Amino acid sequence: MTFIYNYLLTKQHLNVVISSTYSSKEQINQKFMRSMTMKNLTIIIFCIYQLSAVTVHASENPNHLNDINKHRLVIGIVVDQMRHDYISKYWNKYSDDGFKRMVREGFSFDDTHFDYMPTNTGPGHASVFTGTTPSIHGIMDNSWFDPNLRRSIYVTEDSTVMSVGTHTDAGKMSPIFMLSSTISDELRLTTNFRSKVVSISLKDRGAILPGGHTGDAYWFDSTTGHFITSTYYRNELPVWLDVFNRDNHVGRLLSNDWITLLPIETYVESIEDNNPYEGTFRGMESPTFPYKLPELVKNSGPGLIASTPFGNDLLVELAKSAITGETLGVNDVTDMLIISFSSPDYIGHRFGPSSIEVQDTYLRLDQSLAELFKYVDDYIGHENVLYFITSDHGAAYNTNFLSDRNIPTGSLVRREIHSELTDYTTRKYGFDPILHLGSSQIFLDLKKIDDHNLKASEISRDLSIKLLEFEGIAGALTYEDLLFNNYSDQIRQAVQKGFNAQRSGQVLFWLKPNWFSSLRRTGTTHGTAWNYDTRAPLIFFGWNIKSGNTTIRSSITDIAPTLANILGISYPSGNTGSPLNHFMNY
Repeated sequence: MTFIYNYLLTKQHLNVVISSTYSSKEQINQKFMRSMTMKNLTIIIFCIYQLSAVTVHASENPNHLNDINKHRLVIGIVVDQMRHDYISKYWNKYSDDGFKRMVREGFSFDDTHFDYMPTNTGPGHASVFTGTTPSIHGIMDNSWFDPNLRRSIYVTEDSTVMSVGTHTDAGKMSPIFMLSSTISDELRLTTNFRSKVVSISLKDRGAILPGGHTGDAYWFDSTTGHFITSTYYRNELPVWLDVFNRDNHVGRLLSNDWITLLPIETYVESIEDNNPYEGTFRGMESPTFPYKLPELVKNSGPGLIASTPFGNDLLVELAKSAITGETLGVNDVTDMLIISFSSPDYIGHRFGPSSIEVQDTYLRLDQSLAELFKYVDDYIGHENVLYFITSDHGAAYNTNFLSDRNIPTGSLVRREIHSELTDYTTRKYGFDPILHLGSSQIFLDLKKIDDHNLKASEISRDLSIKLLEFEGIAGALTYEDLLFNNYSDQIRQAVQKGFNAQRSGQVLFWLKPNWFSSLRRTGTTHGTAWNYDTRAPLIFFGWNIKSGNTTIRSSITDIAPTLANILGISYPSGNTGSPLNHFMNY
Protein backbone atom coordinates (compact mmCIF):
# COMPACT_ATOMS: atom_id res chain seq x y z
CA MET A 1 0.00 0.00 0.00
CA THR A 2 2.91 2.32 0.70
CA PHE A 3 4.20 1.68 -2.84
CA ILE A 4 0.83 2.51 -4.38
CA TYR A 5 0.42 5.65 -2.22
CA ASN A 6 3.86 6.96 -3.14
CA TYR A 7 3.34 6.07 -6.81
CA LEU A 8 0.05 7.99 -6.91
CA LEU A 9 1.59 10.91 -5.12
CA THR A 10 4.64 11.25 -7.35
CA LYS A 11 3.30 10.08 -10.74
CA GLN A 12 -0.41 10.52 -11.08
CA HIS A 13 -0.88 13.73 -9.15
CA LEU A 14 2.27 15.63 -9.76
CA ASN A 15 0.14 18.57 -10.83
CA VAL A 16 -1.39 18.72 -7.36
CA VAL A 17 2.05 19.00 -5.82
CA ILE A 18 3.26 21.58 -8.30
CA SER A 19 0.22 23.80 -8.02
CA SER A 20 -0.16 23.45 -4.27
CA THR A 21 0.52 26.45 -2.05
CA TYR A 22 1.10 24.18 0.89
CA SER A 23 4.71 24.03 1.98
CA SER A 24 4.85 20.80 3.96
CA LYS A 25 4.58 17.21 2.78
CA GLU A 26 1.83 16.56 5.33
CA GLN A 27 -0.27 19.41 3.95
CA ILE A 28 0.21 18.17 0.40
CA ASN A 29 -0.82 14.66 1.44
CA GLN A 30 -3.96 15.92 3.18
CA LYS A 31 -5.06 17.87 0.12
CA PHE A 32 -4.32 14.92 -2.17
CA MET A 33 -6.29 12.40 -0.08
CA ARG A 34 -9.27 14.73 0.23
CA SER A 35 -9.32 15.06 -3.58
CA MET A 36 -9.56 11.30 -4.13
CA THR A 37 -12.90 9.52 -4.24
CA MET A 38 -13.04 5.91 -3.25
CA LYS A 39 -14.02 5.00 -6.83
CA ASN A 40 -11.04 6.75 -8.36
CA LEU A 41 -8.71 5.28 -5.81
CA THR A 42 -9.98 1.76 -6.51
CA ILE A 43 -9.51 2.18 -10.26
CA ILE A 44 -6.00 3.54 -9.92
CA ILE A 45 -4.98 0.87 -7.39
CA PHE A 46 -6.21 -1.80 -9.82
CA CYS A 47 -4.24 -0.26 -12.68
CA ILE A 48 -1.09 0.00 -10.59
CA TYR A 49 -1.54 -3.61 -9.50
CA GLN A 50 -1.73 -4.70 -13.12
CA LEU A 51 1.35 -2.68 -14.01
CA SER A 52 3.28 -4.05 -11.09
CA ALA A 53 2.21 -7.60 -11.92
CA VAL A 54 3.52 -7.21 -15.46
CA THR A 55 6.76 -5.74 -14.11
CA VAL A 56 7.24 -8.61 -11.70
CA HIS A 57 6.48 -11.17 -14.41
CA ALA A 58 8.97 -9.59 -16.77
CA SER A 59 11.72 -9.45 -14.19
CA GLU A 60 11.17 -12.86 -12.66
CA ASN A 61 10.49 -14.78 -15.87
CA PRO A 62 11.95 -12.95 -18.89
CA ASN A 63 11.06 -15.71 -21.34
CA HIS A 64 11.55 -13.40 -24.28
CA LEU A 65 15.22 -12.82 -23.45
CA ASN A 66 18.19 -15.08 -24.14
CA ASP A 67 16.04 -18.14 -24.68
CA ILE A 68 18.44 -19.29 -27.35
CA ASN A 69 20.32 -20.93 -24.47
CA LYS A 70 17.28 -22.31 -22.62
CA HIS A 71 15.68 -24.54 -25.26
CA ARG A 72 18.17 -27.27 -25.92
CA LEU A 73 16.15 -28.74 -28.78
CA VAL A 74 13.19 -27.70 -30.91
CA ILE A 75 11.40 -30.56 -32.68
CA GLY A 76 9.04 -29.55 -35.47
CA ILE A 77 6.65 -32.27 -36.63
CA VAL A 78 4.70 -32.04 -39.88
CA VAL A 79 2.21 -34.81 -40.65
CA ASP A 80 1.60 -34.78 -44.39
CA GLN A 81 -2.14 -34.58 -45.23
CA MET A 82 -3.31 -34.59 -41.60
CA ARG A 83 -6.79 -33.14 -41.30
CA HIS A 84 -7.56 -31.34 -38.05
CA ASP A 85 -10.46 -33.65 -37.25
CA TYR A 86 -8.24 -36.76 -37.17
CA ILE A 87 -7.40 -35.87 -33.57
CA SER A 88 -11.00 -35.86 -32.37
CA LYS A 89 -12.25 -38.50 -34.81
CA TYR A 90 -9.91 -41.22 -33.50
CA TRP A 91 -9.55 -39.83 -29.97
CA ASN A 92 -11.10 -42.78 -28.15
CA LYS A 93 -8.62 -45.18 -29.70
CA TYR A 94 -5.42 -43.19 -29.19
CA SER A 95 -3.03 -44.12 -26.41
CA ASP A 96 -2.34 -41.78 -23.51
CA ASP A 97 1.22 -41.01 -24.58
CA GLY A 98 0.95 -39.74 -28.16
CA PHE A 99 -1.62 -37.28 -29.49
CA LYS A 100 -3.49 -37.26 -26.19
CA ARG A 101 -0.34 -36.30 -24.33
CA MET A 102 0.24 -33.39 -26.69
CA VAL A 103 -3.32 -32.16 -26.25
CA ARG A 104 -3.32 -32.78 -22.50
CA GLU A 105 0.00 -31.07 -21.76
CA GLY A 106 0.33 -28.64 -24.68
CA PHE A 107 -1.45 -25.60 -26.08
CA SER A 108 -3.68 -26.22 -29.08
CA PHE A 109 -4.77 -23.68 -31.70
CA ASP A 110 -7.99 -25.28 -32.87
CA ASP A 111 -8.81 -23.00 -35.80
CA THR A 112 -5.53 -22.84 -37.69
CA HIS A 113 -5.63 -22.58 -41.48
CA PHE A 114 -3.50 -22.35 -44.57
CA ASP A 115 -4.65 -18.99 -45.89
CA TYR A 116 -3.65 -19.49 -49.52
CA MET A 117 -4.07 -21.89 -52.41
CA PRO A 118 -2.86 -24.30 -53.70
CA THR A 119 -2.73 -26.31 -50.47
CA ASN A 120 -0.09 -28.85 -51.45
CA THR A 121 3.05 -30.33 -49.91
CA GLY A 122 5.66 -27.94 -51.31
CA PRO A 123 3.99 -24.65 -50.44
CA GLY A 124 2.71 -26.13 -47.18
CA HIS A 125 6.15 -26.96 -45.82
CA ALA A 126 7.60 -23.69 -47.09
CA SER A 127 4.82 -21.64 -45.49
CA VAL A 128 5.14 -23.30 -42.08
CA PHE A 129 8.85 -22.55 -41.83
CA THR A 130 9.12 -19.20 -43.65
CA GLY A 131 6.11 -17.64 -41.93
CA THR A 132 4.74 -16.41 -45.24
CA THR A 133 2.81 -17.53 -48.32
CA PRO A 134 3.69 -18.43 -51.95
CA SER A 135 3.23 -14.81 -52.96
CA ILE A 136 6.48 -14.10 -51.10
CA HIS A 137 8.41 -17.35 -50.57
CA GLY A 138 7.84 -18.33 -54.20
CA ILE A 139 7.06 -22.03 -53.71
CA MET A 140 4.01 -22.01 -55.94
CA ASP A 141 3.20 -25.72 -55.87
CA ASN A 142 4.91 -29.10 -55.99
CA SER A 143 5.75 -28.07 -59.54
CA TRP A 144 4.82 -25.13 -61.72
CA PHE A 145 5.08 -24.07 -65.33
CA ASP A 146 8.00 -21.87 -66.37
CA PRO A 147 7.08 -19.97 -69.57
CA ASN A 148 10.73 -19.20 -70.29
CA LEU A 149 11.75 -22.86 -70.16
CA ARG A 150 8.40 -23.94 -71.64
CA ARG A 151 8.16 -26.80 -69.16
CA SER A 152 7.14 -27.53 -65.61
CA ILE A 153 9.84 -27.36 -62.98
CA TYR A 154 9.85 -29.45 -59.82
CA VAL A 155 9.87 -27.55 -56.55
CA THR A 156 13.31 -28.70 -55.37
CA GLU A 157 15.03 -29.73 -58.61
CA ASP A 158 18.60 -28.50 -59.02
CA SER A 159 20.73 -29.68 -61.93
CA THR A 160 23.80 -27.96 -60.50
CA VAL A 161 24.16 -30.42 -57.60
CA MET A 162 24.86 -34.14 -57.41
CA SER A 163 23.34 -36.99 -55.43
CA VAL A 164 25.05 -38.08 -52.25
CA GLY A 165 24.40 -41.59 -50.95
CA THR A 166 22.86 -43.01 -54.14
CA HIS A 167 23.67 -43.71 -57.77
CA THR A 168 20.28 -42.38 -58.85
CA ASP A 169 19.28 -38.79 -59.63
CA ALA A 170 17.04 -38.65 -56.55
CA GLY A 171 19.58 -36.44 -54.79
CA LYS A 172 19.76 -33.68 -57.39
CA MET A 173 17.75 -31.39 -55.15
CA SER A 174 18.10 -28.16 -53.16
CA PRO A 175 16.01 -25.21 -51.85
CA ILE A 176 17.14 -22.79 -54.60
CA PHE A 177 13.58 -21.79 -55.57
CA MET A 178 12.61 -20.70 -52.03
CA LEU A 179 12.93 -16.91 -51.82
CA SER A 180 12.71 -16.39 -48.04
CA SER A 181 14.79 -17.57 -45.12
CA THR A 182 13.21 -20.05 -42.72
CA ILE A 183 12.97 -20.12 -38.95
CA SER A 184 15.73 -22.76 -39.04
CA ASP A 185 17.95 -20.38 -41.04
CA GLU A 186 17.33 -17.60 -38.54
CA LEU A 187 18.26 -19.88 -35.66
CA ARG A 188 21.60 -20.68 -37.27
CA LEU A 189 22.25 -17.04 -38.16
CA THR A 190 21.60 -15.99 -34.56
CA THR A 191 24.07 -18.50 -33.11
CA ASN A 192 26.71 -17.91 -35.79
CA PHE A 193 25.89 -21.35 -37.22
CA ARG A 194 26.68 -23.18 -34.01
CA SER A 195 23.10 -24.47 -33.85
CA LYS A 196 22.53 -27.71 -35.70
CA VAL A 197 19.47 -28.12 -37.92
CA VAL A 198 18.54 -31.56 -39.24
CA SER A 199 15.45 -32.03 -41.41
CA ILE A 200 14.25 -35.52 -42.39
CA SER A 201 11.39 -36.90 -44.47
CA LEU A 202 10.55 -39.62 -46.95
CA LYS A 203 9.83 -36.86 -49.49
CA ASP A 204 12.66 -34.67 -50.73
CA ARG A 205 10.54 -31.51 -50.55
CA GLY A 206 9.35 -32.48 -47.06
CA ALA A 207 12.95 -32.42 -45.84
CA ILE A 208 14.52 -29.71 -48.00
CA LEU A 209 12.10 -26.81 -47.58
CA PRO A 210 11.81 -26.94 -43.75
CA GLY A 211 15.58 -27.30 -43.42
CA GLY A 212 15.97 -23.98 -45.17
CA HIS A 213 19.04 -22.74 -46.97
CA THR A 214 21.56 -23.56 -44.22
CA GLY A 215 20.38 -26.72 -42.43
CA ASP A 216 21.03 -30.37 -43.30
CA ALA A 217 18.31 -32.31 -45.11
CA TYR A 218 17.97 -36.06 -45.69
CA TRP A 219 15.28 -37.82 -47.70
CA PHE A 220 14.36 -41.31 -48.91
CA ASP A 221 15.48 -42.84 -52.20
CA SER A 222 12.70 -45.26 -53.11
CA THR A 223 14.98 -47.14 -55.52
CA THR A 224 17.68 -48.06 -53.01
CA GLY A 225 15.73 -47.84 -49.76
CA HIS A 226 18.37 -45.50 -48.32
CA PHE A 227 18.26 -41.95 -46.99
CA ILE A 228 20.29 -39.56 -49.09
CA THR A 229 21.18 -35.90 -49.57
CA SER A 230 22.89 -33.73 -52.20
CA THR A 231 26.16 -31.87 -52.68
CA TYR A 232 24.26 -28.69 -51.87
CA TYR A 233 24.59 -29.83 -48.24
CA ARG A 234 27.67 -32.05 -48.07
CA ASN A 235 29.89 -34.29 -50.19
CA GLU A 236 29.32 -37.48 -48.24
CA LEU A 237 26.79 -38.88 -45.81
CA PRO A 238 27.56 -38.54 -42.10
CA VAL A 239 28.79 -41.72 -40.44
CA TRP A 240 25.63 -42.15 -38.38
CA LEU A 241 23.47 -42.15 -41.53
CA ASP A 242 25.75 -44.62 -43.31
CA VAL A 243 25.33 -46.95 -40.36
CA PHE A 244 21.55 -46.44 -40.38
CA ASN A 245 21.31 -47.26 -44.09
CA ARG A 246 23.36 -50.42 -43.69
CA ASP A 247 21.10 -51.70 -40.90
CA ASN A 248 18.31 -52.50 -43.40
CA HIS A 249 15.45 -51.01 -41.38
CA VAL A 250 13.25 -51.03 -44.50
CA GLY A 251 13.60 -54.76 -45.02
CA ARG A 252 12.77 -55.46 -41.39
CA LEU A 253 9.70 -53.21 -41.39
CA LEU A 254 8.35 -54.78 -44.60
CA SER A 255 8.94 -58.35 -43.46
CA ASN A 256 5.48 -58.69 -41.88
CA ASP A 257 1.92 -58.19 -43.13
CA TRP A 258 0.06 -54.97 -42.49
CA ILE A 259 -2.88 -55.90 -40.29
CA THR A 260 -4.98 -53.55 -38.19
CA LEU A 261 -3.52 -52.55 -34.85
CA LEU A 262 -6.88 -53.21 -33.14
CA PRO A 263 -9.57 -55.72 -34.06
CA ILE A 264 -10.91 -54.52 -37.40
CA GLU A 265 -14.54 -54.64 -36.24
CA THR A 266 -13.77 -51.87 -33.72
CA TYR A 267 -12.91 -49.33 -36.45
CA VAL A 268 -16.41 -47.88 -36.37
CA GLU A 269 -15.11 -44.39 -37.15
CA SER A 270 -14.40 -45.56 -40.72
CA ILE A 271 -16.43 -47.15 -43.50
CA GLU A 272 -16.37 -50.85 -44.37
CA ASP A 273 -13.03 -52.33 -45.38
CA ASN A 274 -14.05 -53.40 -48.89
CA ASN A 275 -15.63 -50.46 -50.72
CA PRO A 276 -15.52 -48.83 -54.18
CA TYR A 277 -13.95 -45.56 -52.99
CA GLU A 278 -10.45 -46.87 -52.27
CA GLY A 279 -7.52 -47.73 -54.47
CA THR A 280 -5.24 -50.60 -53.67
CA PHE A 281 -1.75 -51.90 -54.25
CA ARG A 282 -0.59 -53.38 -57.50
CA GLY A 283 -1.22 -57.10 -57.50
CA MET A 284 -4.26 -56.92 -55.21
CA GLU A 285 -7.86 -57.27 -56.30
CA SER A 286 -9.45 -55.36 -53.42
CA PRO A 287 -8.40 -52.74 -50.86
CA THR A 288 -8.73 -55.06 -47.89
CA PHE A 289 -6.67 -56.23 -44.96
CA PRO A 290 -4.35 -57.98 -44.52
CA TYR A 291 -1.77 -56.43 -46.85
CA LYS A 292 0.92 -59.03 -47.46
CA LEU A 293 3.89 -56.70 -47.61
CA PRO A 294 6.59 -59.38 -48.20
CA GLU A 295 4.76 -60.27 -51.43
CA LEU A 296 3.90 -56.70 -52.45
CA VAL A 297 7.48 -55.48 -52.06
CA LYS A 298 8.54 -57.87 -54.83
CA ASN A 299 6.58 -55.70 -57.31
CA SER A 300 7.07 -52.29 -55.73
CA GLY A 301 10.57 -52.41 -54.26
CA PRO A 302 11.62 -50.69 -51.04
CA GLY A 303 9.59 -47.61 -51.98
CA LEU A 304 6.52 -49.55 -50.87
CA ILE A 305 7.24 -48.57 -47.28
CA ALA A 306 6.17 -44.98 -47.98
CA SER A 307 2.63 -46.20 -48.65
CA THR A 308 2.38 -48.05 -45.35
CA PRO A 309 2.28 -46.77 -41.76
CA PHE A 310 5.68 -48.35 -41.23
CA GLY A 311 7.17 -45.44 -43.15
CA ASN A 312 6.41 -43.44 -39.99
CA ASP A 313 8.24 -46.01 -37.86
CA LEU A 314 11.22 -45.76 -40.20
CA LEU A 315 11.31 -41.99 -39.77
CA VAL A 316 11.15 -42.21 -35.97
CA GLU A 317 14.10 -44.60 -36.02
CA LEU A 318 15.96 -42.14 -38.25
CA ALA A 319 15.09 -39.26 -35.90
CA LYS A 320 16.55 -41.14 -32.95
CA SER A 321 19.72 -41.86 -34.90
CA ALA A 322 19.98 -38.20 -35.92
CA ILE A 323 19.58 -37.02 -32.32
CA THR A 324 22.42 -39.21 -31.06
CA GLY A 325 24.54 -39.03 -34.22
CA GLU A 326 24.48 -35.23 -34.33
CA THR A 327 24.34 -34.88 -30.51
CA LEU A 328 21.26 -32.69 -30.86
CA GLY A 329 20.07 -30.95 -27.71
CA VAL A 330 23.27 -31.35 -25.72
CA ASN A 331 25.10 -28.32 -27.05
CA ASP A 332 25.42 -24.81 -25.58
CA VAL A 333 22.90 -23.42 -28.09
CA THR A 334 19.49 -24.52 -29.35
CA ASP A 335 19.37 -27.21 -32.03
CA MET A 336 16.43 -28.06 -34.28
CA LEU A 337 15.13 -31.37 -35.59
CA ILE A 338 12.37 -31.34 -38.21
CA ILE A 339 10.42 -34.50 -38.99
CA SER A 340 7.95 -34.59 -41.87
CA PHE A 341 5.89 -37.77 -41.87
CA SER A 342 5.09 -38.48 -45.54
CA SER A 343 3.35 -41.85 -45.30
CA PRO A 344 -0.05 -40.44 -44.21
CA ASP A 345 -0.16 -38.53 -47.51
CA TYR A 346 0.63 -41.53 -49.68
CA ILE A 347 -1.88 -43.65 -47.77
CA GLY A 348 -4.51 -40.90 -47.80
CA HIS A 349 -4.26 -40.41 -51.56
CA ARG A 350 -4.72 -44.14 -52.17
CA PHE A 351 -7.48 -44.91 -49.68
CA GLY A 352 -9.18 -41.63 -48.70
CA PRO A 353 -10.00 -40.07 -45.31
CA SER A 354 -12.95 -42.36 -44.54
CA SER A 355 -10.88 -45.57 -44.81
CA ILE A 356 -9.80 -48.04 -42.15
CA GLU A 357 -6.31 -47.80 -43.66
CA VAL A 358 -6.05 -44.09 -42.82
CA GLN A 359 -7.43 -44.67 -39.32
CA ASP A 360 -4.96 -47.46 -38.66
CA THR A 361 -2.14 -45.25 -39.92
CA TYR A 362 -2.97 -42.61 -37.31
CA LEU A 363 -3.37 -45.12 -34.50
CA ARG A 364 0.08 -46.44 -35.35
CA LEU A 365 1.51 -42.94 -35.76
CA ASP A 366 0.19 -42.18 -32.28
CA GLN A 367 2.33 -45.01 -30.93
CA SER A 368 5.34 -43.86 -32.95
CA LEU A 369 5.04 -40.35 -31.51
CA ALA A 370 4.79 -41.80 -27.99
CA GLU A 371 8.01 -43.70 -28.63
CA LEU A 372 9.72 -40.53 -29.87
CA PHE A 373 8.56 -38.51 -26.86
CA LYS A 374 9.83 -41.15 -24.43
CA TYR A 375 13.18 -41.37 -26.18
CA VAL A 376 13.67 -37.59 -26.03
CA ASP A 377 12.45 -37.45 -22.41
CA ASP A 378 15.10 -39.98 -21.44
CA TYR A 379 17.80 -38.38 -23.58
CA ILE A 380 17.65 -34.70 -22.57
CA GLY A 381 14.50 -34.25 -20.49
CA HIS A 382 11.05 -33.06 -21.52
CA GLU A 383 11.60 -29.62 -19.95
CA ASN A 384 14.47 -28.96 -22.36
CA VAL A 385 12.53 -29.65 -25.56
CA LEU A 386 9.92 -27.60 -27.38
CA TYR A 387 7.74 -29.46 -29.87
CA PHE A 388 5.19 -28.26 -32.33
CA ILE A 389 3.02 -30.41 -34.56
CA THR A 390 1.04 -29.37 -37.61
CA SER A 391 0.38 -30.52 -41.18
CA ASP A 392 1.06 -29.22 -44.68
CA HIS A 393 -2.55 -29.44 -45.91
CA GLY A 394 -5.73 -31.41 -45.36
CA ALA A 395 -7.73 -33.61 -47.73
CA ALA A 396 -11.17 -33.90 -49.30
CA TYR A 397 -13.58 -36.79 -49.11
CA ASN A 398 -13.82 -38.84 -52.28
CA THR A 399 -16.32 -37.37 -54.74
CA ASN A 400 -18.07 -40.70 -55.39
CA PHE A 401 -18.34 -41.29 -51.64
CA LEU A 402 -19.96 -37.85 -51.23
CA SER A 403 -22.21 -38.23 -54.26
CA ASP A 404 -23.57 -41.53 -52.96
CA ARG A 405 -24.57 -39.66 -49.81
CA ASN A 406 -26.26 -36.80 -51.69
CA ILE A 407 -23.59 -34.22 -50.83
CA PRO A 408 -22.94 -31.75 -53.70
CA THR A 409 -19.72 -32.65 -55.50
CA GLY A 410 -18.23 -33.18 -58.92
CA SER A 411 -15.12 -33.48 -61.06
CA LEU A 412 -13.53 -31.50 -63.86
CA VAL A 413 -10.84 -32.64 -66.27
CA ARG A 414 -8.17 -30.05 -67.08
CA ARG A 415 -7.60 -31.27 -70.61
CA GLU A 416 -11.31 -30.84 -71.39
CA ILE A 417 -11.25 -27.29 -70.00
CA HIS A 418 -8.12 -26.60 -72.06
CA SER A 419 -9.74 -27.99 -75.21
CA GLU A 420 -12.88 -25.88 -74.87
CA LEU A 421 -10.91 -22.73 -74.09
CA THR A 422 -8.69 -23.36 -77.13
CA ASP A 423 -11.77 -23.63 -79.35
CA TYR A 424 -13.17 -20.44 -77.84
CA THR A 425 -10.01 -18.36 -78.27
CA THR A 426 -9.36 -19.65 -81.79
CA ARG A 427 -12.85 -18.60 -82.87
CA LYS A 428 -12.60 -15.24 -81.11
CA TYR A 429 -9.03 -14.18 -81.96
CA GLY A 430 -8.08 -16.38 -84.91
CA PHE A 431 -5.34 -18.20 -82.96
CA ASP A 432 -4.76 -20.07 -79.70
CA PRO A 433 -2.98 -17.85 -77.13
CA ILE A 434 -2.93 -20.47 -74.33
CA LEU A 435 0.58 -21.71 -73.61
CA HIS A 436 -0.27 -23.91 -70.62
CA LEU A 437 -3.18 -24.79 -68.34
CA GLY A 438 -2.44 -26.51 -65.05
CA SER A 439 -2.57 -26.11 -61.25
CA SER A 440 -5.67 -23.90 -61.64
CA GLN A 441 -3.69 -21.40 -63.70
CA ILE A 442 -3.58 -20.34 -67.34
CA PHE A 443 -0.33 -19.15 -68.89
CA LEU A 444 -0.62 -17.14 -72.09
CA ASP A 445 1.88 -16.96 -74.93
CA LEU A 446 2.72 -13.29 -74.51
CA LYS A 447 4.94 -13.11 -77.59
CA LYS A 448 2.28 -14.63 -79.83
CA ILE A 449 -0.31 -12.22 -78.43
CA ASP A 450 2.00 -9.28 -79.07
CA ASP A 451 2.65 -10.48 -82.62
CA HIS A 452 -1.13 -10.33 -83.22
CA ASN A 453 -1.26 -6.77 -81.82
CA LEU A 454 -3.55 -7.82 -78.98
CA LYS A 455 -3.36 -7.19 -75.24
CA ALA A 456 -2.83 -10.06 -72.83
CA SER A 457 -4.93 -8.26 -70.22
CA GLU A 458 -7.98 -8.29 -72.51
CA ILE A 459 -7.59 -11.97 -73.35
CA SER A 460 -7.13 -12.77 -69.65
CA ARG A 461 -10.35 -10.93 -68.85
CA ASP A 462 -12.25 -12.84 -71.55
CA LEU A 463 -10.91 -16.16 -70.30
CA SER A 464 -11.75 -15.40 -66.68
CA ILE A 465 -15.35 -14.78 -67.69
CA LYS A 466 -15.48 -17.84 -69.96
CA LEU A 467 -14.23 -20.08 -67.15
CA LEU A 468 -17.36 -19.33 -65.12
CA GLU A 469 -19.41 -21.25 -67.69
CA PHE A 470 -17.89 -24.51 -66.45
CA GLU A 471 -20.15 -26.06 -63.84
CA GLY A 472 -17.53 -26.76 -61.17
CA ILE A 473 -15.59 -23.49 -61.37
CA ALA A 474 -16.44 -21.01 -58.61
CA GLY A 475 -14.38 -18.02 -59.72
CA ALA A 476 -11.42 -16.66 -61.66
CA LEU A 477 -9.12 -13.66 -61.37
CA THR A 478 -6.64 -12.17 -63.78
CA TYR A 479 -3.01 -11.23 -63.23
CA GLU A 480 -4.02 -7.56 -63.08
CA ASP A 481 -6.81 -8.29 -60.59
CA LEU A 482 -4.38 -9.98 -58.25
CA LEU A 483 -1.60 -7.47 -58.72
CA PHE A 484 -3.55 -4.28 -58.09
CA ASN A 485 -6.54 -5.18 -55.88
CA ASN A 486 -6.83 -5.99 -52.19
CA TYR A 487 -9.56 -8.54 -51.49
CA SER A 488 -11.39 -8.91 -48.21
CA ASP A 489 -13.24 -12.20 -48.72
CA GLN A 490 -11.45 -15.32 -47.57
CA ILE A 491 -11.28 -17.22 -50.88
CA ARG A 492 -10.02 -14.36 -53.06
CA GLN A 493 -7.49 -13.52 -50.38
CA ALA A 494 -6.29 -17.12 -50.51
CA VAL A 495 -5.91 -16.94 -54.29
CA GLN A 496 -4.02 -13.66 -53.96
CA LYS A 497 -1.66 -15.04 -51.31
CA GLY A 498 -0.91 -17.95 -53.63
CA PHE A 499 -0.14 -15.57 -56.49
CA ASN A 500 3.48 -14.68 -57.21
CA ALA A 501 3.99 -11.87 -59.69
CA GLN A 502 7.14 -13.42 -61.19
CA ARG A 503 5.97 -17.05 -61.34
CA SER A 504 2.18 -17.16 -61.69
CA GLY A 505 0.11 -17.28 -64.85
CA GLN A 506 -2.23 -14.69 -66.36
CA VAL A 507 -5.46 -16.27 -65.01
CA LEU A 508 -6.01 -18.10 -61.72
CA PHE A 509 -9.26 -19.95 -61.01
CA TRP A 510 -10.74 -22.08 -58.24
CA LEU A 511 -13.34 -24.83 -57.93
CA LYS A 512 -16.55 -25.10 -55.97
CA PRO A 513 -16.47 -26.91 -52.60
CA ASN A 514 -15.97 -30.69 -52.87
CA TRP A 515 -15.06 -30.54 -56.55
CA PHE A 516 -11.95 -32.29 -57.88
CA SER A 517 -9.95 -31.12 -60.88
CA SER A 518 -9.61 -34.71 -62.13
CA LEU A 519 -11.78 -37.80 -62.53
CA ARG A 520 -10.33 -39.44 -59.45
CA ARG A 521 -12.63 -42.36 -58.71
CA THR A 522 -10.76 -43.63 -55.64
CA GLY A 523 -8.79 -42.12 -52.81
CA THR A 524 -8.53 -38.38 -52.38
CA THR A 525 -6.67 -35.23 -53.27
CA HIS A 526 -6.23 -31.66 -52.01
CA GLY A 527 -5.13 -28.21 -53.12
CA THR A 528 -8.18 -25.97 -52.70
CA ALA A 529 -8.87 -23.01 -50.41
CA TRP A 530 -11.85 -24.74 -48.77
CA ASN A 531 -11.80 -25.74 -45.11
CA TYR A 532 -11.21 -29.47 -45.58
CA ASP A 533 -7.90 -28.60 -47.26
CA THR A 534 -6.90 -25.56 -45.20
CA ARG A 535 -7.65 -26.45 -41.58
CA ALA A 536 -4.67 -27.97 -39.81
CA PRO A 537 -3.78 -29.09 -36.29
CA LEU A 538 -1.36 -26.88 -34.40
CA ILE A 539 -0.12 -27.82 -30.94
CA PHE A 540 2.87 -26.46 -29.01
CA PHE A 541 4.09 -28.94 -26.43
CA GLY A 542 6.97 -29.34 -24.01
CA TRP A 543 9.36 -26.88 -22.32
CA ASN A 544 7.29 -24.44 -20.18
CA ILE A 545 4.15 -24.58 -22.34
CA LYS A 546 1.03 -24.83 -20.18
CA SER A 547 -2.06 -26.79 -21.12
CA GLY A 548 -4.77 -24.87 -22.95
CA ASN A 549 -6.44 -24.12 -26.24
CA THR A 550 -8.13 -21.39 -28.25
CA THR A 551 -10.60 -21.36 -31.11
CA ILE A 552 -9.58 -17.88 -32.26
CA ARG A 553 -8.56 -18.20 -35.91
CA SER A 554 -4.86 -18.35 -36.67
CA SER A 555 -2.74 -18.95 -39.72
CA ILE A 556 -0.10 -21.55 -40.44
CA THR A 557 2.24 -18.64 -41.15
CA ASP A 558 1.98 -17.66 -37.48
CA ILE A 559 4.11 -20.63 -36.40
CA ALA A 560 7.49 -19.19 -37.45
CA PRO A 561 7.17 -15.81 -35.69
CA THR A 562 5.81 -17.54 -32.58
CA LEU A 563 8.89 -19.77 -32.47
CA ALA A 564 11.12 -16.76 -33.11
CA ASN A 565 9.69 -14.97 -30.08
CA ILE A 566 10.09 -18.02 -27.87
CA LEU A 567 13.69 -18.45 -28.96
CA GLY A 568 14.53 -14.75 -28.99
CA ILE A 569 15.65 -14.76 -32.62
CA SER A 570 14.72 -12.82 -35.76
CA TYR A 571 11.66 -13.57 -37.86
CA PRO A 572 12.30 -15.19 -41.27
CA SER A 573 13.12 -12.58 -43.90
CA GLY A 574 9.79 -12.77 -45.73
CA ASN A 575 7.61 -13.32 -42.64
CA THR A 576 4.04 -12.02 -42.85
CA GLY A 577 2.55 -14.13 -40.05
CA SER A 578 1.59 -12.82 -36.61
CA PRO A 579 3.01 -14.29 -33.38
CA LEU A 580 0.67 -16.28 -31.13
CA ASN A 581 2.73 -16.05 -27.95
CA HIS A 582 0.14 -13.96 -26.12
CA PHE A 583 -2.25 -16.93 -26.14
CA MET A 584 0.17 -19.29 -24.39
CA ASN A 585 0.97 -19.12 -20.70
CA TYR A 586 4.65 -19.97 -20.41
